[in-house]
Formats: sequence, structure tokens, C-alpha cells
Amino acid sequence: MILRPATDADLVAVRELQIASWRRAYRGILPDAFLGAPVAKVLADRWAALPGPHWIVETAWDGGRLAGFVSVDRSHDGGAYVDNLHVAAAAQGRGAGRALMASAAATLSAEGHAALWLTVIRENRAARQFYRRLGGVEGAERAETLFGQPIVSLPVTWTDLDRLARCAARR
Repeated sequence: MILRPATDADLVAVRELQIASWRRAYRGILPDAFLGAPVAKVLADRWAALPGPHWIVETAWDGGRLAGFVSVDRSHDGGAYVDNLHVAAAAQGRGAGRALMASAAATLSAEGHAALWLTVIRENRAARQFYRRLGGVEGAERAETLFGQPIVSLPVTWTDLDRLARCAARR
């Protein structure tokens, strides 16, 4: 597996992977009507260009195919924030998610960041289990809106980025 920063040429593959991942992970959690054309439009707008320099967007490639990506907002109000982590269905269980989290944690640690966090939808049990295996600590549930859809989410935090980089890098 090869990790590298995303380029403009990767944006269509990133968008398509995220659409497929959302449709797979959020079926039965978010309305089917939203997971159709609306989510494709939202994500097409989101990935029309790479985010600014305060973002990390790292991709994982396996045999020339996009296996996954992570995007981290270094300047989020609450500190470095994992905005997205998605792995292609065919690549799940093969270490792409772990490698992407390790890479982001190592980069952030080298830059002097002390912690990393994200939010996860309460019903997304597979993601929650994955984050716990990487040492993430869940916070209190909170009601919020995701692209106009009501959800209950939980923050997940890592306060030792070097440990996350080592833990996530192990297979």
C-alpha cells in the first residue's frame, strides 16, 4: 500500500469513494432519499477542490486503486479534527484505515499538535469499534445536524499522537 498526499487528479476518486462509503455505512441511519442524489451533490461540491493549506488530505493506494483517504483540518476550533476517514469496501480489513490514521497522527505530532479528534454517528458501530481499537476515547453523545439530517454523534479523542501513530501503524 502506498500513502501519499491527495492531488487535484485524485478528487473524483476521493469523492466517489466517500459517496460509496456513506451509502454503505449510513444505510438505515440516514434517509435513503438523502443517500441518493443529495449526498452525491453535497460531496461533489465538497471535493470540487482540495481544501486549503491548513488541511491534511492523505490517500492510500493499492495496485493503482484508491484504497482510502483521510482529511484533517488542522485549524478546527476544537483542535486537529479528522473530517473524513473512508476506506473502500474491497480494502477494508487490510490496514488502509490504520495506516492513514498513523500517517495523520505522525504528521500532526511532528508539527507540535497535542491531540486529534473526530465525531462519529452513534449507530455507526463498525467505525466506533475501529476507533476504540486505535485507542480513541469516546465522549458524551450530542444531537446535531449533518447536512440537514438529524443525528446523534459522539466525539472521539486521541491525546497521545505518538502512541496513535505507533498503534495505528501496527497490523
